[in-house]
Amino acid sequence: MNEFEPQLAKREKQKALIGITGPSGSGKTVGALLLAYGMMKEAYPNLSEEELWKKIGVADTEHRRAKTYEGQIFDDVKIGQFFHIDFKPPYNTNRYTSAISALIKAGCEVVITDSLSHQWQGEGGVVETHGQMSGNSFQNWGKLAVESTKLVKSLTSSPIHMITTMRVKTDYAMVQEDGKTKPVKVGMKPVQKDDMEYEFDTVFNINMDHEASISKDTSNLFDGEFVLDEVVGAKIYRYLELGIDIQAEERAKQAKLEEERKVMVKKIRDMANTNVEAQQVVTQCEFKTNRSLEDFDYKFTARVAELIKEKGVDLDV
Repeated sequence: MNEFEPQLAKREKQKALIGITGPSGSGKTVGALLLAYGMMKEAYPNLSEEELWKKIGVADTEHRRAKTYEGQIFDDVKIGQFFHIDFKPPYNTNRYTSAISALIKAGCEVVITDSLSHQWQGEGGVVETHGQMSGNSFQNWGKLAVESTKLVKSLTSSPIHMITTMRVKTDYAMVQEDGKTKPVKVGMKPVQKDDMEYEFDTVFNINMDHEASISKDTSNLFDGEFVLDEVVGAKIYRYLELGIDIQAEERAKQAKLEEERKVMVKKIRDMANTNVEAQQVVTQCEFKTNRSLEDFDYKFTARVAELIKEKGVDLDV
């Protein structure tokens, strides 16, 4: 058989390889935990919360900070007891591989490396090792290239889902808020080898408002700004492991919501034509938004309906 025999491409099931970058305090660790939880909940809908969290592991280079989130609640999700490794220096590639292997052996199906930046710029990492080498500096970088190659192989060949966080070099931008100028921390370049982002299937960038945006997305599932949560994790799992056309699902969902919105708008408008209190609610909402009821999105239309019901009006929506 010819090694280079062309075949028709067909999307196959695969494991997630996700990168999360952001400044310190942006929410990388929490985002990673919620993504992992969403993936496992989608995979095992009948398992208990305790069992789900035991399928998640964290190799923590950040002074055990990941453990501080255990028991905290984010929206409706309580962070459970996940497997944790207090990953201390030296932060060389072999130790990263060993930590990942230990978590897999413990039964983890999603492993979070928090953070991958230490392998590059931490005690025992590539940059420190380079500084301790004698001889030609440029040639020494070439000798250390194998460390990045080994790390990438460890991530991409893993039999489980991988989520990694990376610190970014930070700077401050001056922004206007409430008529005043104030400094805001912004993320710059990830602390890792220059082309590390290319190795991931999906890379989320998080800002200091805890909002994520996409810098790479081979699934083409995401757009705009959003919060990393279990819903995002479930989408990734459904696309990768189950092979489901998430975009088609989303289009169908949006079409259904649009039909429901139109029905709500008609019922609200009909009620406003015969009920003074309903008319007052609609008028106030239209005035405040400078938009017509017919132009409201589903969420805001539903809120108008709630406000009308709070007035004691029997609105059937």
